[in-house]
Amino acid sequence: MANKINKKSLEHILTVLLGILLISSIFLTVYLINTPKVGVEFTEFYILNEDYKAYDYPTNPYVNESNTLIIGVRNYEYKPLNYRVWVFLSNKTYDYNYTFNITPEDRWNGTLSYNTSLTREIFLKHNETVFIPLNFAVDSLGKHKIVFILSTNNSNRVYRSLHLWVNVSEPPKELI
Repeated sequence: MANKINKKSLEHILTVLLGILLISSIFLTVYLINTPKVGVEFTEFYILNEDYKAYDYPTNPYVNESNTLIIGVRNYEYKPLNYRVWVFLSNKTYDYNYTFNITPEDRWNGTLSYNTSLTREIFLKHNETVFIPLNFAVDSLGKHKIVFILSTNNSNRVYRSLHLWVNVSEPPKELI
């Protein structure tokens, strides 16, 4: 008789345990289905010409001539982020996690300089894209590197960087 009680008690414990496992597996399945899959976290940062194409950039402008580029930023970080775009002339190389020291100007369009940077702040949610037109000029002759830096959270640390070489010349006499 003690054997029958132990057997019934064991069957009852196993039944409760199986019920708990069944309910747990249902909750786990629902959780896995509803939880977003996080992929690789990154931000796209690119430049386009004024026709939104990734070629035929204004690489041979005339001195003080107004040129247009489109800067694209897309957030794939799975969280909203504050970005700052910096544009300036430089002869340095900027690597990721490099801290740069240049004075930001509180304007976006204008003449590019080696001493100050045109800056623009943007806020993007996950999977959101922004296209920012930039009207710029270079006021000195010669070959210059235009640097585009993307930083996050109001820091001076390079998150992404791009550059474009331009050869600035005098306009032909018939254009003057």
